[in-house]
Amino acid sequence: MAVTLRKLLESVEEERIQILAGKNNLDRAVRWTHMVESIEISTFLEGQEIAFTTGAALKSEEDFFEMVKCIINNQATAIIVNIGPYIKEVPEKIIKYCEERNFPLITVPWETHMAHIMQIFCLKITEEDKANMELSSAVKNAIFFPTQEDLYIPALERYHYSPGWSYCVAAIEILEGAQPVEKERRQRFQKYIENQLSYRYRDVIIFEQDEEILLIFHQMADEEVKEILQQMMRQYECMLRKEEKSYIGIGRCTKNMKCIAKSYRQAQGVLKLQKRRNQNKTAIVYNELGLYKLLLAMEDTEIVREYYMEMMGPLLKYDEAKQTDYCKVLECYLNHDGSVKEAAEELYVHRNTINKKINKIEEITGFNLSSLDVRARFKIAFMIQEIL
Repeated sequence: MAVTLRKLLESVEEERIQILAGKNNLDRAVRWTHMVESIEISTFLEGQEIAFTTGAALKSEEDFFEMVKCIINNQATAIIVNIGPYIKEVPEKIIKYCEERNFPLITVPWETHMAHIMQIFCLKITEEDKANMELSSAVKNAIFFPTQEDLYIPALERYHYSPGWSYCVAAIEILEGAQPVEKERRQRFQKYIENQLSYRYRDVIIFEQDEEILLIFHQMADEEVKEILQQMMRQYECMLRKEEKSYIGIGRCTKNMKCIAKSYRQAQGVLKLQKRRNQNKTAIVYNELGLYKLLLAMEDTEIVREYYMEMMGPLLKYDEAKQTDYCKVLECYLNHDGSVKEAAEELYVHRNTINKKINKIEEITGFNLSSLDVRARFKIAFMIQEIL
C-alpha cells in the first residue's frame, strides 16, 4: 500500500501546517508530489499526488479557484498552499468547496521552505515504494516457489508480516469485452483500491500479476474480505465504462504464508468460473463453490476431459453436424431438476417439444435421463465444461 497523507503530515508537524478542509480524509494514499502553479500544470496530475502551490502564476482569485477544481478532478490527494506574497489567505469559497468534497486543503506559512517539505515527503514515499516492491516480490515467490522459504520469509519479517499468520488472496480483473482493460485503466483502478482500503486496512499487500490486481489480506476471514470488496466495487461501478465488467475471486484463508499458493489457485479458479458464467459485479468465495471445489482441485485435467467427452461427446458432435441445440436443451432441463414444464417456459417452447428433444438426447447418448444418477453425471459434465 502507498504511504498515506496522514503519515506524511506527521513527519512535518513542526512546520506549522494548518488543515483548512478535509480533516476527516487524511488516510488517502500518496504516490508523489508536484509543484502546481497554474491550471495548465494541474492537468498533468495522474492521481494520488500532493499538489504544492505558492500561487506565483495565478492572476486572480478565480484562477486559484479553477486550479483547485482541476486538481481535485485529476484525483490528487491534497493541496498544500504556501501563504505569502502571492496568496495572502485562502478564500472562504475555496475552503467551502474543498470541505464539501472532503478534499484536504492545507496551508504552510511563507517562512516554511516548501522544498524541504517536498524532500521529506519524497523520501517517505520512496521508502514506502521500496517496501511495497519487496513485499510484492516476497508474496510472488511464496506463490510460485512455496518450498524456497528464504525467498520470501526474510522480507516478510523485515516489514513485520508474520509467516505464521493466515493469508487470503483476492483476484480482481476488469475486462473490456473479452479482453483485459489497458494498463492505464488498471493502474487507475489500483489507485482507487488503495485509497479505499487505506482508511481501515493499511496492511493489505496490493500488486498486479498477469493483468489482474491481487490483494493479500491477513488475519481476516474470507467472508469479511468478500464484504469489503463487494462494498468497494459497488462504489466503483459508476467509474466503469459501459462495456467494462469487473470480476472478483477470493481464495480460502490459509494456515500460513507457506500455503498461500493454494489460496491463489483457488482465487484464479473462482475468477475463471465467474467469467464463464458472466457473473460480474459479484465477489465469490472459494468455499461457496460446492462440488466445483472438487473439480478445481483435480490436477489430472486429462481425466477430467475424458469424463467430459464420455458424457457429452456424442451430443456435441450431433449438434455440430445437424446444427441442433440438444446440449442447450439438456443443460436447461438439468438446471430445472428435470422439470419439462420449467425448461419449456425458459426456452419459450411447448412441453411436447422438450419431451421430444429429451427422447432424442437419450437416443444419441444412450443414457436414460429419468435416472437421477444419469442426470447427476451430466450435471457434473456441464460443471466441467465451465471449468475447461
